[in-house]
Amino acid sequence: MNLRPTLIPLVFVALVGFAAAASLSVPAAEWQVRQSADMSTPRAAHQATLLPAHQVLLTGGCRGPGCSAVERSAEIFNTDTGRFVATRAMNEQRVSHIAAALPEGRVLVAGGWTGTTTSSSAEVFDPVSGGFVAVGNMANARMDATATALQDGSVLVIGGASATNQPLAQAELFERVQARFSPAGTMEQARVHHAAVRLPDGRVLVMGGLRARNLATRSAEIYDPAKNRFEATGSMRQARCKHAALLLKDGRVLVIAGSTNCEEDRRIAQTEIYDPKTATFSPGPTLLNPRYKITGAAAVLPSGEVLVAGDAQDVEVWTPGQPGFYKVQGGIGVGLAFSVATALPGGDVLVTGGYDGSIRATAQTWRARREPTRPSPR
Repeated sequence: MNLRPTLIPLVFVALVGFAAAASLSVPAAEWQVRQSADMSTPRAAHQATLLPAHQVLLTGGCRGPGCSAVERSAEIFNTDTGRFVATRAMNEQRVSHIAAALPEGRVLVAGGWTGTTTSSSAEVFDPVSGGFVAVGNMANARMDATATALQDGSVLVIGGASATNQPLAQAELFERVQARFSPAGTMEQARVHHAAVRLPDGRVLVMGGLRARNLATRSAEIYDPAKNRFEATGSMRQARCKHAALLLKDGRVLVIAGSTNCEEDRRIAQTEIYDPKTATFSPGPTLLNPRYKITGAAAVLPSGEVLVAGDAQDVEVWTPGQPGFYKVQGGIGVGLAFSVATALPGGDVLVTGGYDGSIRATAQTWRARREPTRPSPR
């Protein structure tokens, strides 16, 4: 039997596949993640909000054994100096709260767990004074909600859980001029540990979350500001909660990982992509690591690339158009739950805090950046 005609194509295909794999790894190979300066205190399930003048405001979170101590403290990261500086404390201690940037550079902070109950209180950080000012309370005390800035400058607060850990269906709007909240309709599905993303047309896509104890949902719905109400849209392919979701440069939404029952043993690595033109979800690239408790641990970069950190030792990058994620050089060294990844104006990503498998929060931070590639030695 003459094997030569068969072997040549097989070898050729193998070489082409190897070359393709090598070329796909080039973008991620340029990325490096290195440890940065420590925060002033350990934090997990905190919030990080980008401010004008290349600064990041970090608020609240938990620390101590079991992450049981809840923080009132806040601090500012200066992207130019790479240092954290404490600012005035919040009026109330908060973990698993919401934070959203307002158009004039201030930041809305509301809700969360105080250490004894859920909160309905809200306050606004003023970067000029460096302090927090109390504003009108939300109608519903809630933790683990989402906050989405709308095109008119208001903030949509969706879902979350009550003090008895019951998922909420109610939503409300923070009207920044009046400094108060108003009703924003009720979702068709109560949900907590969900994700929400503002679409290019100004509507807000809400997807997944826990609808009851250990019961994640595939359902998704859209809030229409013009109608001030929610409407059903196509369901996800996979039920998930404690996942991340990001708006891609082309207007689609990438939904990332999570857990099918909000527990560690059902973590997933799959992603899917929502297309607002068809109102449907399709399979997306698969992560190298299953991850959950990553609600704030992913970021879209100015280049359009997606970076995912949290709940794994590795940091991963995906370039739209490529088939999968790739490991960034360096790493965090330990899987951290409820860490936060913030895309900085220069294209870097700041990863802050989180807690390890023993539920110990860390003050450590990391900075991921694209490094110039070095030519291969000849």
